[in-house]
Amino acid sequence: MYSNITFKGVIAISDQLHLNLDAVIKASTQSVTSRILNENARKRILSFIRHKEHYFFGQLAYVHGILFAGEDNRNAALIQDLHKLAAAVELYARSFDIFDDLEDQDNLEEPWMQIPHPEALNLATLMYTVSMQLFTEMDRSGLLVPMVHDYSIRAMQGQHEDLTGSAQTEEACLEMMKLKSGSLIAMASMAGVLYSTHTFLTPVEEYSIHFGIAAQIDNDFRDLFHSHKSDLVTKKNTLAKLYIGRKFNSQSEDLLGFFESGLSYSEMYGSVDSYKSMLLKAGVIPYLNVMKQISIQKAILSLNKLSLTTDQIEIIKSHLIK
Repeated sequence: MYSNITFKGVIAISDQLHLNLDAVIKASTQSVTSRILNENARKRILSFIRHKEHYFFGQLAYVHGILFAGEDNRNAALIQDLHKLAAAVELYARSFDIFDDLEDQDNLEEPWMQIPHPEALNLATLMYTVSMQLFTEMDRSGLLVPMVHDYSIRAMQGQHEDLTGSAQTEEACLEMMKLKSGSLIAMASMAGVLYSTHTFLTPVEEYSIHFGIAAQIDNDFRDLFHSHKSDLVTKKNTLAKLYIGRKFNSQSEDLLGFFESGLSYSEMYGSVDSYKSMLLKAGVIPYLNVMKQISIQKAILSLNKLSLTTDQIEIIKSHLIK
């Protein structure tokens, strides 16, 4: 089915693949200033926008919009539109960042966590609503807004499962990660595809979700080294903790005791190297590496369903594999 869809001209568009951050910030700023009249709210939101150095989700939308557009459509007007789309995607993603941090009570160093949390919640809701207005303005196919709503519902359900710790098995945890993380990456990728093609390409959704799971596995591993992260404080389930909970060896039992102690890894093990050694001996690090590679390989299988050139596949992988 998808083998009939071809995408040409990678060399010709290589110089168009770079997202102009200034253009995204300008589009975001215009969208916020034209809609939000309250000066304090406007200033706060603009500071949140400028706080970010990298626009991962906006870049995904932009790159997919360029790659999947027909050669005749890759012009200055499309590039301008895709920067506006990237602005909508970034406002949307940033609102979810704030919701997530408020709900998880972590990433306390972020500026939205430094203000009263009811105010931060209000600002996140404003950002989400502005992003949805932008999506509505840009929905040329009638498919964009319903798609964003669908992925929003999925991501929110995944976050609820994460907050309640309802994922008690590896399979349930992977499904939760698919909903929570995979949905947001799929939304960004599909936004670009839908804008340029007016077509929902299932393989794009598939590989985005699998890459999202791989990214979440990386995040969960990094969180093992942050004692303030709520995954440790609230006993939320992750693949790592579920694996350790199966008590394959004495090191796993030792780590379980550490998680329940409330101590930092330096207090428990003396150094990060000793802690990493314990994770390695318990099998956690090899296990997470294997699970990440499985997700990446599944993503590549979905990528190969499309008639993409090797260069195009590498471009997509370079933006999704970190």
